[in-house]
This record gives sequence, structure tokens and C-alpha cells, in this order.
Amino acid sequence: MSQVPMQYFNLMEENYSKYGLSIIQLIQIGKFYELWQEPDVPSIQQAYSQAELLVESSIRSRPLGVTPPIEQVASLLDMRIISPGKRSLLQMGFPVYSFTTHLSTLLDKGWTIIVIDELVTGKSGPKQRAVSQVYSPSCNLEDCSELSYVISIYFKDDLLGITLFSAMNGHSIMFPVSWVDRDKVARLLISYRIKEVVIWADSGVDSGILNKIYGLLIGWNLFPSEPNARIEVMEAPLGLSC
Repeated sequence: MSQVPMQYFNLMEENYSKYGLSIIQLIQIGKFYELWQEPDVPSIQQAYSQAELLVESSIRSRPLGVTPPIEQVASLLDMRIISPGKRSLLQMGFPVYSFTTHLSTLLDKGWTIIVIDELVTGKSGPKQRAVSQVYSPSCNLEDCSELSYVISIYFKDDLLGITLFSAMNGHSIMFPVSWVDRDKVARLLISYRIKEVVIWADSGVDSGILNKIYGLLIGWNLFPSEPNARIEVMEAPLGLSC
């Protein structure tokens, strides 16, 4: 694999740990932004559709089939995926000038967008690139017409730790609530436009706890009435347990 694709996929692994699994990574190649995927390499991304959230846990105990991100984006933007040869990278892209239009479409569907731009160095030789922007559904400063919030949920025993945060104005609310009083949170959330849901969980957390949290989100009307909010289940850092 050449140097540029290697940098692309190394950054993708790094960004999964930073921003969760619902990311689309775009790299500037000349006057285009491109999205790449290695052929015949399964994605580590996990997807939980509304229907999958609502079915019995016994049915969902098997791994879920996941449509590769490049296929989801191609379908969403009505674009083609190309591959010069059997062992070549899967590729799709669009002109840099149309980025803003496509950005809004992807953010509206809950994706976090990582942009890798070419650096202007004034030196000859291969182009240098680096991550220049990160856009997420609740942190899109290009569109401040309506405040969007990310909700973070810390879960331990019968206590919930709730944080609401808007990157647009820095407004945040943090409070604990007991499991028996969880319905009170739903009344608070009516006043906020939730676009991202982050759940901190141990890597070995059992599915029963996650199912409990998904049921909680459904009870709070984040699903299915807010289908474009994106759920991220993040591995808790050392010292943080659920």
C-alpha cells in the first residue's frame, strides 16, 4: 500500500478511538475530496437501526450485518463507487467546491465528518496532508441557525449521570438522576435538540445493560422520533466504570 492510503487508514483507526464509529473520513486529492475503503476488509463500525433497537435482545444477540460506510455515503449522495482493479481501493468522491452541500446532508444523517486537507508548504515533493476539520451533528459551527446538543450518559448501578452540551455556545447541564426517576429526564429533553448520544461503557459490559440503556433512550423519545440522532457506545477510559 502506498504512503497516502496508509496515512488515511492509520488516521481512521486513530479517529475511531477519538470520535466513535460513526465517522466519514474525507481526504483531499487535488480539487476533490475522496472516501476510500480497502476491498474485502470488513468495517469495524457497528450500526443500530431503529428496528434493531426495538427487537428482542435474544434476536439481536448475533452480530449485526453492517453496510460499509462508503456504500452508505454513495447511496445517500447518489454517487458511484469505483475500483480500478480487483485488488484496488474502493473510491468515491466529489469536487471540493460542493463540500458544504454534502456536509449538511451527511450531518443530518448523524455522521461525524473528518476532513484531511493538503498542506500548503511551498516546498517541492509529495503533498503533505493533515486533519484540518472535524464536524459532528451537534458541533457544526458552519450552521448556527439552531442550537444542537450532545447528550452523554454515564451509567452505574441505579444511578444515571446526564450531561447536555452545546459546542455552539458552550452551554452545558450536568446532573445525576436515579433510575426510578428516569422519566423526569424526558420532560427536560423536550426543550433540547439532541443530535448525538454518547454512552460510556466498559469494553466487557454485558448486552443486558446496553439493552437497558437503549430502552431508556426509546422511553425518552430519542428513538424512534429522533431517527437522525446517532448513538455511540464508547469504551470507558481506565478508572471509569459503568
